[in-house]
Amino acid sequence: MEVFDQNGCSLQLPQVLVLNLEQALAQALAKDKALGITRNRIPFRCILLPNKPQTGNFCELVQAIRDIAHFDVAPNNRNQGIWMRCVQLYWEAKSILLANKIFKLIPDPTLADGYLRYLLPPQAFANLLLETDADKALYDLLEAGESEICSWAKAKGIDYPNTCVVELFIYILKARFETNELGLAFSLIPSWQNKRAYKEYYRRHLKFLSDLYSGDAIEKQYEKEFMEMGWPGYVLLALRSKKTHKPWFKLWQSYLKTHRKAIKLIDSQIYWKDDNFYQNRRTSQRLPIVGVVTDEGYFNWAWGEEKEHISSRHQRMKR
Repeated sequence: MEVFDQNGCSLQLPQVLVLNLEQALAQALAKDKALGITRNRIPFRCILLPNKPQTGNFCELVQAIRDIAHFDVAPNNRNQGIWMRCVQLYWEAKSILLANKIFKLIPDPTLADGYLRYLLPPQAFANLLLETDADKALYDLLEAGESEICSWAKAKGIDYPNTCVVELFIYILKARFETNELGLAFSLIPSWQNKRAYKEYYRRHLKFLSDLYSGDAIEKQYEKEFMEMGWPGYVLLALRSKKTHKPWFKLWQSYLKTHRKAIKLIDSQIYWKDDNFYQNRRTSQRLPIVGVVTDEGYFNWAWGEEKEHISSRHQRMKR
């Protein structure tokens, strides 16, 4: 294994770091191979972790979040395989940022001199900020309301599936991934959702959580919808009545604010049809997009017709 810097110059590294990189390289190549991808180079970024009491918990949470982006099925074509790999790499970036928002172990990687701005293309970076802010607000609610959630579930006759808040948090993130990523990408029905209608769907749910609707009929309607979500909906119903009490008020305000902003994530939605995917380009017209692996080991996305690059690098991150 040979290591190069950003300018293509060979680097001499300590042996212990080389051994860690070799192990990480083997894991990256195995994930590539499982999805039918071959790369001559694997871009990476080393993150040196301080020796602090929360370091172990930080690493465990990073790994748990990273493991969510797991695919039990093989891609049906090369394009789908590249998309699956990019999803995994996005979740690797998310695992570092989200765990750091919770444990505050390392300097903020999103600052102007932070490595995430270098590793991710602008749109993916913007999405990551919106998504992790919303997820951190959810985590804060869960951490403060664990006993209330358990009591609510017991009263409803619902088994609590986890032993701690972190496990419940991972459980909810995984449920969302299976619905939003796996459910759409591998569905036999094309995912041609109307983005405007999709946004309105989430806005209505947030208005319900904000108590902007009244009346028994509409209350029962939304309670039914949240109950059908499983645990992602259960926890919100369990804590909804606490919104006006300390310390819940600020936590709920943060949750509602970050999730309203996160509705913008729908603008980056990809449309699926026959194992291929499409995206809007300037107008409402949906055009096919194609994944490309560069000589440097990055993944680019190009319009299927013009081969014009639209969403550039996703880079392998290493701890």
